[in-house]
Amino acid sequence: MSLDLALRPSLKSVTHTDLVILGSGAAGLTVALTALLNGLRVVILERAPKFGGTSARSSGTIWVPNNRMMRAAGNVDDAERAANYLSELVGNCGPRAPWQSFLENAPKMQADMADRGNIQFRPLTDAPDYRPELEGAAEGWRPLEPATFDGRKLGSYFDLLAAPIPELTVFGGMMVTRAEAGRLIEAEKSPKAMMLGIRLVLRYASDRLHHKRGTRLVMGNGLIASLLYQALKRGALIYEDTIVTELVTDAGRVTGVQYTQKGVTGVINATRGVVLAGGGFPSSPEWRSNQLPRPTAEYSPAAPFASGTTMDLALSVGAKLGPAGFDNGLWFPSSLRRRRDGSLAVFPHIALDRAKPGGIIVNQQGLRFANEALSYHDFVRAMYAANQNVTCIPAWLIGDRSFLRRYGLGIIRPRTPCLRSYIKDGYLKHGKTVADLAQAIDVPSEVLQQTIERFNSFVPRGIDADFARGTTIYQTANGDPRQKPNPCIGLVGTKDLYAVALHPTPLGTSRGLVVSLDGEALNDAQQPIGGLYVCGNDMQSCFAGEYPGAGAQISMGMTFGWRVARHAAGTSEIKRKSTQQIKGDTI
Repeated sequence: MSLDLALRPSLKSVTHTDLVILGSGAAGLTVALTALLNGLRVVILERAPKFGGTSARSSGTIWVPNNRMMRAAGNVDDAERAANYLSELVGNCGPRAPWQSFLENAPKMQADMADRGNIQFRPLTDAPDYRPELEGAAEGWRPLEPATFDGRKLGSYFDLLAAPIPELTVFGGMMVTRAEAGRLIEAEKSPKAMMLGIRLVLRYASDRLHHKRGTRLVMGNGLIASLLYQALKRGALIYEDTIVTELVTDAGRVTGVQYTQKGVTGVINATRGVVLAGGGFPSSPEWRSNQLPRPTAEYSPAAPFASGTTMDLALSVGAKLGPAGFDNGLWFPSSLRRRRDGSLAVFPHIALDRAKPGGIIVNQQGLRFANEALSYHDFVRAMYAANQNVTCIPAWLIGDRSFLRRYGLGIIRPRTPCLRSYIKDGYLKHGKTVADLAQAIDVPSEVLQQTIERFNSFVPRGIDADFARGTTIYQTANGDPRQKPNPCIGLVGTKDLYAVALHPTPLGTSRGLVVSLDGEALNDAQQPIGGLYVCGNDMQSCFAGEYPGAGAQISMGMTFGWRVARHAAGTSEIKRKSTQQIKGDTI
């Protein structure tokens, strides 16, 4: 089936529908597809000029404990184990009912998306949970990776799909999965890896004859493209560059939206309601300043339009924010580089360099301050905690030339032959000796020398006596298995050293609007605001700001988006309490 933008009706002609959805990320598109599968008409309005939001530039992984692929493989007790894990992880930071609802509904959502929506995933069998020391943590199978999608199926809608972060692509537009990237590094030694590279490059070369980038879509781009395709096939109407200026209400119920698009205003009436799926507020300087810890993060790798505007709309009609959490953020440590076109690359250091042997991260006194192999979320939290005593923002990730050659460093890929441009524009700092590097990054030379010597003394036994680096399965999974006895601990060189600055950057936010378990926005009296639904990062985190494992945020958005659509269609399995919402039943 070919999709043609020319056949899309003008937004001005669309005056009535069943459900209006604000936001086209994974949460919003899951609402749309589920609503369509349940017989509703939907209109999706996107503030940005492209579809996909932050989800389109993410890994696209979803975290689904007790998924049916696990059960088919014989892992039949994961529901109980996952409940123990989240009970330990969330603790008293938030209520139990939201994450319990997530655990019950996430496997149902994934199965429904696969069976009726044809949104396919495959399990990452060796991707451990982020806090493996807690009871009930899993060594793999809970994270699910989206299937590869052929972007050519989108027809003329392909050009409206938001691109991934350029620095995470090859040749500026060819997408590869993390597993494929790991294989391609070995292309010089492995004929199979070489053939994989040849196939990918030939496909990309063919794509570039007709498209600005590759159409073989993986990770978050593949997930969004698949959701968008399935929704469009079933009659969804989706519009970009559309600013919703007001929620239309009637007797306290939200009945539609008022919008502007390219200077034209209009109103869409929605018989079943309006869904807010705007992605939280990671890209809003004002929201960040009010809600995130000090020093306030200046940058974010999230989509630039995830700026809290949908949350503002809800607050204007009586919705309320949930309680403040530990820091209200979901974090990446990122390095920054100005691109040739003047835009800023905010590159997340997820797992490709921080945990690898031969590198360390130091504060501005030249001292290590945390376990470099922690999850990205927990590492930034460690940055903020340590920053209260000694300045750690920004921190410095350090490795020698052999480290860069093997693992890369941020934007710089492994085996990059020439580093001159990175040094010239200041992204990469260089020193021929420890003293030279210390001067380049303005830390005390003697302290840095002692830090490196102390860390190198840990290498023979593979035991980090200061921060226990490489002591959990999650950490070692991100190390280098060739390094013995600890995959995360190797000698830091003392000559030809390099460093990049790491900044705390919110990939998403965890403080959001209070909702019922069906995603209904609640007012101060804990009563639903009729016709107003919330999901994704616009919603208060069901994990109370904690990060269980890879894909937890997208999975939360899709799971509660699925529940929202089913409630709006009248197929929710949880009966709404007509008189009073119990506190434990809210998010």
